[in-house]
Amino acid sequence: MGLLDGLLTLVLAPRCLGCGDATRDPAALVCGRCRSLIRPPPPPLCPRCGMPRLRTGRAAGFRCQECMEWPAGLRSARSACLLHHPADALVHQLKYRGWRGLGTFMAERLDTVPLPADVAAETRLVASVPTTEARLRERGYNQAEVVARAYAATTGRTLVPALRRAPGTSSQTTLQPVARMANVAGAFRLVETTKNEIAGEHLLLVDDVLTTGATVVACAETLMAAGARCVSVLTFARAVGRRRTN
Repeated sequence: MGLLDGLLTLVLAPRCLGCGDATRDPAALVCGRCRSLIRPPPPPLCPRCGMPRLRTGRAAGFRCQECMEWPAGLRSARSACLLHHPADALVHQLKYRGWRGLGTFMAERLDTVPLPADVAAETRLVASVPTTEARLRERGYNQAEVVARAYAATTGRTLVPALRRAPGTSSQTTLQPVARMANVAGAFRLVETTKNEIAGEHLLLVDDVLTTGATVVACAETLMAAGARCVSVLTFARAVGRRRTN
């Protein structure tokens, strides 16, 4: 290899979207080390919402504060990993840098998540959390839909475009927990053409990150008001600690 070829290889070498290091596989968006660092949330977990219990310092059997006020029809939530490095970098790359190919990687991770038995058996339909119109115009895509579509294809489920954002609603990204709840109150609408399709169904709602739960609660309430029997949630990452408030 000549000097010029060597320099070009160094400069143009494919980079991992998680850590930025060069990768050996030109087709891999995420290097082997970053893949190994993306691990499931550590047990024990709340059997309903999947939040790690160790952060509470309480004994097993306590009533989880994360999901105690969720509507009864919001059956469960699970995530493939916590929103720690490099998962946070990958979410950022998908959301803000246009790397839609990460949707396939995230979907593959979602497919490894052990769902509760009833969720695994009953959820034949997948819906995604809709983004705002402003974000859709800016990015050209909804990152949650990218992940949901890839997950549906991977698992043989059917993606249903059941939800849309009401006009004038804003992003949740910079809001504190209480403000998040107020921001999504009434923020979602059913896509009317899907009403018959979701009637009586246990829907699997997919998003990139589960933060305070305000968004998925609002989505679930909209879906159930439209006739869905119940809703479960599946996300790539789960925000804990400071990640929930910044």
